[in-house]
Amino acid sequence: MTEHPVNGIPHSILDTRGLPGKQAFALWQEHISRYYDLRTQKEHPHAFNVRADFWHLGNVLFADFRVPPQDWSRSRACIGRDGLDLFMIQVLTTGWNGPRDSGGTARPGDILVCDMAQPTNRRGGDNHALTLFLPRNLLGPRLKAPDEHPLRLLPAHDPLAALLRDHLLGFHARLSGMLLGQAQAVIPATVQLIAAAINGAVGEEQAGGIRLAMTDRICSYINAHILDPNLTPESIAGRFGMTRRNLSYLFESYGGVAAYVRRKRLSSIRVALSDPARKGQSIEAIAEAHGFKHYRSFALAFHKHIGLTPREVRARSLEGKALSSMSCDDLAEWAQWLEFMK
Repeated sequence: MTEHPVNGIPHSILDTRGLPGKQAFALWQEHISRYYDLRTQKEHPHAFNVRADFWHLGNVLFADFRVPPQDWSRSRACIGRDGLDLFMIQVLTTGWNGPRDSGGTARPGDILVCDMAQPTNRRGGDNHALTLFLPRNLLGPRLKAPDEHPLRLLPAHDPLAALLRDHLLGFHARLSGMLLGQAQAVIPATVQLIAAAINGAVGEEQAGGIRLAMTDRICSYINAHILDPNLTPESIAGRFGMTRRNLSYLFESYGGVAAYVRRKRLSSIRVALSDPARKGQSIEAIAEAHGFKHYRSFALAFHKHIGLTPREVRARSLEGKALSSMSCDDLAEWAQWLEFMK
């Protein structure tokens, strides 16, 4: 079910309550297996009650999950299949969420930060969690080490985490009465607060804003011109009237602007290889269109960044489409919203 109120916030719901357990799990799996490998902790549960509410805030999704015990992992295969490049910020209000391999166990009040471009392997009990999905280019520039948060636990007792938790709980409680424009006006402050909680302190990035605003502008420019063969550190510095040294300072947390452009191009290629509409285009042609003239060096860089070869990404993407027995029209609309956040 989806609601599209005039000037309000689009709201999409999946509710498996009342369905037999096996059927309910299959329905949930059809929605979420595009992004996670799932396994129920009982082979044939009598009931599998899921309620997933999503609110579409433009370039951010706010979700409210109520899910029974299950194991969930985001493997290299999943990452290669869907191409999502998002951060997931999750406030656990009931239940627990623990590691199957490494990482801390989240308890009520804790916050989990997941980088969906990196593998995760978790299991949880009966959980109720509020979740924000944010594109990397919205949150990443505000983080001191944007690529070093595959799974970060912010404990409930941390003052900044507590402030963020209270903010998200209040935001969620008021969503039903807000206009879309009002909710979108809250997003910048929300992102700043998330960054402060992850970074561990209110620093220059949150206080001054000038460096952050300039980095945002440059990132947006790079994203819009990612296919431009003349996109180089020199051309970017010239476009924004700054020296190479100052540009390098802005992108220090990314390993430099050239490294940032390279990673964005590799991520863009991953999305292209996952697009069924482009299955007739050769991998070499896609790589060359993104500035990689030598296939071998491209393939090595791609494998290092993604964890799969270009051919594996394309094959697994097509396999994922074939395995789904439901069309997009049969899924709750929030599944499509996530798909379009690539």
